[in-house]
Amino acid sequence: MDESDAPGRSAGGLFDSLRALIATLVGMAHTRVELFGTEIEEEVRRVVALLLGSLVVLALASLALLFSGLVVVAAYWDTHRLAATVCVAIGFIVLTVASYLAVRARTRRQSRLLASTLDELERDLELLDKQISP
Repeated sequence: MDESDAPGRSAGGLFDSLRALIATLVGMAHTRVELFGTEIEEEVRRVVALLLGSLVVLALASLALLFSGLVVVAAYWDTHRLAATVCVAIGFIVLTVASYLAVRARTRRQSRLLASTLDELERDLELLDKQISP
């Protein structure tokens, strides 16, 4: 009687298979958690860069619009100062509405957060389903 015929041998094989399965699942989970962390870091960096860039653009654009409006009002100060002021104000309102619509359209087209992680998890589930069902 050799070792393969021993009654405890099949249980050891089962436990070895179970250990291998658990090790594989832990390895997969570890990879997915690393991917998740990387995506979060990238998203945080992207948002911070976007916010800083937006603040700089907003500050410079505000100053440019302010001084442009002052130039227009100053140019018509002696003849039509009220009309010039109203036109500048209406121009600012139109630009504000156009900017708001552009920002709203861009935020609606935003990509899905953690898309790569979710895609990888879906592929993992599909592979596990294929392996479980013959």
